[in-house]
Formats: sequence, structure tokens, C-alpha cells
Amino acid sequence: MASIVTYADGLRRIDFNIDPNGDRKSVRLGRVSRKVAETWKARIESIIADKLGRRSHDSETSKWLGELPEAMLSRLRAAGLAEGVGIADATLGDFLARYFETMTAKPATRTFYGHTRRNLEAYFTATRPMRSITPADADGFRAWLAGADEKTSPDLSPATVARRIVAARSMWRLAIRWKLASENIFAGIKAGHQRNDTRKLFIPREVIDRIITDTPDLEWKAIIALARYGGIRTPSETFALRWGDCDFERGTIRITCPKLAHVESCAQRTIPMFPELRGPLLALFAEAAEGSEYVIARYRQGSLNLRQQFERIIKRAGLTPWPKLFHNLRASRETELMREYDLATVCKWIGNSPTIAAEHYATSVDLNSDFRRATGQDGAQQNVHQSPAVGGGRVGTGQPGANGETPENIENVPCGQFREKGVHNGDWARRDSNPHVLSDKGF
Repeated sequence: MASIVTYADGLRRIDFNIDPNGDRKSVRLGRVSRKVAETWKARIESIIADKLGRRSHDSETSKWLGELPEAMLSRLRAAGLAEGVGIADATLGDFLARYFETMTAKPATRTFYGHTRRNLEAYFTATRPMRSITPADADGFRAWLAGADEKTSPDLSPATVARRIVAARSMWRLAIRWKLASENIFAGIKAGHQRNDTRKLFIPREVIDRIITDTPDLEWKAIIALARYGGIRTPSETFALRWGDCDFERGTIRITCPKLAHVESCAQRTIPMFPELRGPLLALFAEAAEGSEYVIARYRQGSLNLRQQFERIIKRAGLTPWPKLFHNLRASRETELMREYDLATVCKWIGNSPTIAAEHYATSVDLNSDFRRATGQDGAQQNVHQSPAVGGGRVGTGQPGANGETPENIENVPCGQFREKGVHNGDWARRDSNPHVLSDKGF
């Protein structure tokens, strides 16, 4: 199908036919080694086979084409082998399809970038040529995400808009490297804050203890306890936990972190087996089948949506689900521990850095109570309790103080969305309904 032609001075070219009845074409390679020429010959034959079969290139061929310099791409285009590749012809849909074909990332990351892809195609359309999308269009895209068009704009929070812009900026960097774009149209756009502090909530112990008590399923008791009192990531670290990781005699639990498996020093960590964890784990271990490997066995099915199941469990306990169900449990535990232990130790147990802990995890337990305690106004009336998890340290319960709001807290309520309804911080989880006890088949 293709052949290598070598000149006396070492220059080489590839000769080939796309149409058996047509003229023979060639691509000049310049002065390259025989091995490089063989690689080009194999690639060209693969491209010709795809053209004859009217199918798209595989990810490896697409990646190879994308990494070619523009000079070589232009030679392939002239020979009829690279239509749609390069600045002149590629559409947004072509680029995004190729981007996801070559992406090597975890499912959650693919889902995250998939949301940005959907927004890009909805705003620009998949058939829009890449070369026609300008920085002004990128500004319009951000405004659209933020709600500029009441009819078509997605209903996104400022933090989500910021994350989508950051993702689009990352995509365009690859488009430049692939020679599909000449500039990063999102480079000059200020994304904004990528966190939404109104969704950060401290979940009091009495709320979680009530849910655990009202949940008859032992695996769910363990899942909830591990998230709130172990501070582990749910579901990834929960599902990776094996019985061999739980040392009841020494009081330790070895946590495997799939999220950071590529970082050797972060792939595993050891946390204390806090008293709140020992009971649920021992009860589950006593009922586990002989030879069971994983702590959570029944709910490991890929089709199970833990968030929806957990929402039902919370509602049947007579409470209202909070935002970011599992993340806020993990954040609440880290916040508790930071009130008793040094930050470096807590971050080793939770598995994040001090910077991430401060920005995304640390929450206010009770601003009113802390303010009064700091000024000496509460005295012996402080609204605190002894925390069995941290050796008797004082931890706020999340309940509002008896003396009302303090000056520093008037405009800075962690859960302001509930404040609008006339509900005090700490009371947001209560509903005027009787708690319902879950049945074994209720979720």
C-alpha cells in the first residue's frame, strides 16, 4: 500500500495510493532514519485504511497526528491524508471527540470534563470551526454560564461556573499543542472562586448519631460512621477498605486512597480506630460471611447511587438532607479534630494538605458560642460537650447560643440559605415530622 523511497543523500519519502486507480502520491520526510520512516509508513497505511473503511482514527493515530508540527501536517493535507486536522478545518466537535478519545483519567474526572463539553457544544455548536472561536466568544460563553440568557443559560452557581472555565482553559491548551487553535481563548478570563462556602456545613454529632441509630442496616451504619467519624472519602476509600486493614487489637485502620494512588506517599495512610468506629465495625464484622474480604460487600455494585440512598435514610430519620452529603461529613470530622490536634497530624489522618484543609474542609462549628467564649462572656455556660473521639477535647455542638447572635456572626452565617427561612444555624436538619424507622428493605 505504501513504500519508502530513499535518495542517495539520505532524504526519504513515502509513496502510496489512496485510490487503486488513481495517481500515486508521496509525502516528503526529509533526512530521517530508517526506523522513523518505517513509523511514518505504518501510520500512513493506517490512515489510508481508515479512509477506505470510512471510519474515524483510533486514539493512538489521532494523538500522533495531533503532535505533528504544522509543516508535516500541511504535507499530509496536501496528499489528502489529514482533512479536518489542523487549524484550517477542525470543528469544535472534532476536537472534543478527539480530546475524550485520548483522555486517560478516572471516571469522575471524565464526568467533570464531560459537563464542560456539554456546555461548550450547547453554546458554540459542535459544527463551529475552531479557528472561528475568538476570545470575545469565550467571554460570551462565561456570561452565558453565569445566567446571561434566562431562557438557555444553565442554572449554575458561581463556583461551578469557575470550574467550567478552568476546565475549558485546560482543554484549549491541548488544542494549541495539537495545532487546532492558535491561542487559548480562555487564558484572559478570570474564572473566580471555585468553592461555594454556602454549601459548607458542620454536621452535629447528634444528627449523625440519630441517623445511625435509626438505620437498621449494619453496612449503612458503617458507611455513615466511617464518613463522619473516620473522615474517609466516600465511596472510593470506603469501598477499598478490607477487613485485613482493620486492626482491632492495635486500634488502627489502614486506608487505601484510590484518588491518590499515583502518588506513592499518599496511596495509603493509617488512622486511629476512633471509639465511634469500633462499635459499627465490630457489629458488621460479627455478621460478615466467612471469608469476606471487603468491609462493605452488599453495596459495592457500580449501579448503586449512594447519595440517593443516603438521602432516603436521612429523610426516614425525620431530618432534611444537607448539601454535599458525604463531603460535609468528612469536613465536619476534620474540623472537630483540628480543634484538638495539631494541623499536620489531622491532615495525615484525613489525607489532605493544610492548604486544601483550610480552603475546602474547615468549617465553623458555632460562631456565636466561640465568639462569646473568646471574650469570656460564656464562663461556665459555654455550649460545648466532651468529645469521646478526641480524648475529652471540647467540641461545639453546632447549636446556637442562648444569648443570640454575636456581632461578628450577624452577616456571616455558615448556612445562610437556611437563615432566610428563619432557621438558626444548627437547627437546619430538623423537620416537623415524626422520625421513621427504616426497614431492612427500605433502601
